[in-house]
Amino acid sequence: MRLPLAALASFLVAGCVSVSEGIGNLREVDAGSVVLIGKIQIVPPIRAKEQTYRAGVDLFNTQRHFIGRAVLFVSDRPQYQERTGNALNPPLEETFFLKLPKSQRFMVKGSVTMELLSRGASAGSGFDHTELLFPAPIEFDVRPGDAALYVGTLRLYRDEFHDVTKAEVRDDYAEASAQFRSKFPGAPAPRKALLKPAKR
Repeated sequence: MRLPLAALASFLVAGCVSVSEGIGNLREVDAGSVVLIGKIQIVPPIRAKEQTYRAGVDLFNTQRHFIGRAVLFVSDRPQYQERTGNALNPPLEETFFLKLPKSQRFMVKGSVTMELLSRGASAGSGFDHTELLFPAPIEFDVRPGDAALYVGTLRLYRDEFHDVTKAEVRDDYAEASAQFRSKFPGAPAPRKALLKPAKR
């Protein structure tokens, strides 16, 4: 489906959004944030040739945010606002470890870009943007004392039009927790709080 949501892509391209692509060290996560652990699976999986990204001159390699990844905009309330300033950028089909501000407990828009095409170099020309949209809003059950939170495997089933036909959350805590301990030796085990729909 072709949607008038290209402004979201332009915010990322212009660097107007703080994007969490992953963490390599727990020192990157301050007391006001939490390590978010989980996985996103698309059924059937998205093949590389299904995604098209042509956004003109890409000085900052913004393509990396879209190919093989989801973009999840987060907020302190369960309604999308045009200039939501934080986004999570998890890879698809593998366990992610992302930094989430504790105040930003709602995922208010999520998608995988299928096509992002620049209409031209002139001011205001914008983008054509086709995306697979996630169910939203979703709530992360973040508590003040949390250092790491496991939210489950979000599995989204799609049709040939890239519409989500079914969504489920799987509990793969044992596997994800083992990966977390291997990546961050000595860290306390993450607390499990599976994703749930947010009340508007």
